[in-house]
Amino acid sequence: MNNKGKKISWVLISFILLEGILIIAIVSVNTLSQYKLEITTKLLLENMKHTFTHLVPFVKNNIAEKNPFFIVGTIFSLIYSLYTNSRNPNKKEGWETEDSNTYHGSARWANLKEIFDTTNFIKQPKNKVQSDFKKSLEKERK
Repeated sequence: MNNKGKKISWVLISFILLEGILIIAIVSVNTLSQYKLEITTKLLLENMKHTFTHLVPFVKNNIAEKNPFFIVGTIFSLIYSLYTNSRNPNKKEGWETEDSNTYHGSARWANLKEIFDTTNFIKQPKNKVQSDFKKSLEKERK
């Protein structure tokens, strides 16, 4: 399958998933408004099963009744599916390990600025560092 075929299939899959979520939300709200406090899980699941087994009439009825939630939700689902699947996959920012976006455990070579960091370390002669270390050990023994 070529690249365009893959993009179209991902647009369709994401649209169908979003549309399914929208239909579940609409059926849930309709069932809740119809049965109010007498709603049960069994009743809600039966209404969802009925809706998904008779999906074409459900969609036709919502379009004929001009249900604003269904129409706006469907338009949003389509636009969102097209937008998320039309981005350039070669432009990878944020998740790749780069010099500007490193975290603990990233394996890369340090640059000179990181090796010779003069703001966080004070340059001292080797003899001074060794003598300070020996003095700190002597303090620990006492």
